[in-house]
Amino acid sequence: MNQFQPRLRKLIIFSLAILTISCAANNLAYLTPEARTIHEQFWSADSLIYRVLMKDTPYQTPVFRFQGKKEGPTALILGGTHGDELAGFEAAFRLLKFFRNSTIKAGTVFLVPQANRLADEMKNRRVPVPKGIDYEKGNLNRCYPGKPDGFPMEKLAFEITKLIENEKVGLFIDLHESRFFHQEQKNEKGEYHGLGQTLIYTMNEEATWLGMVTIDRINENIPPGKKRFTLVEGPIKHSGAWSAGKLFHIPGFTVETCRKLPLEERIKYQMQIVKIMLKEFGCL
Repeated sequence: MNQFQPRLRKLIIFSLAILTISCAANNLAYLTPEARTIHEQFWSADSLIYRVLMKDTPYQTPVFRFQGKKEGPTALILGGTHGDELAGFEAAFRLLKFFRNSTIKAGTVFLVPQANRLADEMKNRRVPVPKGIDYEKGNLNRCYPGKPDGFPMEKLAFEITKLIENEKVGLFIDLHESRFFHQEQKNEKGEYHGLGQTLIYTMNEEATWLGMVTIDRINENIPPGKKRFTLVEGPIKHSGAWSAGKLFHIPGFTVETCRKLPLEERIKYQMQIVKIMLKEFGCL
């Protein structure tokens, strides 16, 4: 048997599996009714779409651009990096509607509502990878800064990285969720370990300042207790926020709400944090 036949067979089977998954893209049942309505209204709005990431592949997903009335800073917001973290992409859809109906004061806001669209549709953390390959190669948030000739999530991470570079993005926000409240879960050292209700920031002066302001503002209307947000330094290695800080020395944030809270409450917190940051950043 030709030595390449087993490998080719695996790749064919893997490709067919991805094609089957992508054929389910028209089924929007995984979205809330509000997000479905926004999807139907704006998903093909040529006037808003700046470009399409991973174009002409099963992973393709649009980048929306909102331009301010005057020059200013540039921000990039990602939702849907992990498909089992629903509030991230649900909030991003509602932000799409908010930016469409509101005026950006200055600068530019880029929004990717569903960075890993197939994972969102499957409500999975990752997309599949060929057998024998590190499964984290299907986890977008472990693939930065990416590779132009790598596995699909590495290619997607590379395209997002190039978007940051080419558009001179000055603020990166990635919307996530965690299973546990930060203030209820401790590790063996007695340190708080859960990530729910945290704002994880890159360790630079601008990010520290923006993070502190955001935490103060968001917590003003949250009673004392585990629902309050905590500022945590150091995004995980090879995450989007980590890459933004390491490569471009800009404020990079991972927003983490807790999945123990009702979905609508989590969406509300996600949106509030983004709006606070963009206002302090000078866009709103």
